[in-house]
Amino acid sequence: MVDPLPMTLRVYRRLSSAVVPLAPALINRRLKLGKEDPARIGERCGMSQDVRPSGPLVWIHGASVGEVLAAAALIEKLRALNIRILLTSGTVTSAAIVAKRFPADIIHQYVPYDSPRYVARFLDHWRPSLALFIESDLWPNLILSSAARRLPMVLINGRMSQRSFPRAGAGFPARSRRCSAASTSASRSRAPMPSALPRLAAATSSSPAI
Repeated sequence: MVDPLPMTLRVYRRLSSAVVPLAPALINRRLKLGKEDPARIGERCGMSQDVRPSGPLVWIHGASVGEVLAAAALIEKLRALNIRILLTSGTVTSAAIVAKRFPADIIHQYVPYDSPRYVARFLDHWRPSLALFIESDLWPNLILSSAARRLPMVLINGRMSQRSFPRAGAGFPARSRRCSAASTSASRSRAPMPSALPRLAAATSSSPAI
């Protein structure tokens, strides 16, 4: 059984729910600064005009341009297995890179703000089969909500600097336990994993960019 949430995460979840009414003000400010795409602002609240494709859907998340480009080789290997890709990032520059350099069948979405309500909308709409997080862009509600849905999660190329490690505090071990718990519970679930996903291990282990 997964340990209860530590106090820091319980407080974070309450605060991230309470500040939802302030989201329009935050969004307007970011729009003025050119940090959001006005045509796709709904994605930040977990809403999408795109339709989820049928079959397995691997969700890959990277914070910005560097992480998105680092996933390119892995994405190509997954496409070769006929697996559809949902790629999320958090910056307008990364979205422009995806539109310019990646194949048209790659679905790009802005990652939702880390509020339980927005994250739930995102996960309910896309229902990913597997989540791959690049490096250390780990949002607590995103991890916890994914674990609650028994979504298998893998941290790729994860690393933490000496400066950022103390700030992770007690929250990082809790998130790590939930990643492990989600993978375990998914493997024990009655619903079988899509047949193409076991081949993912070979694709990730041989990818030079990850």
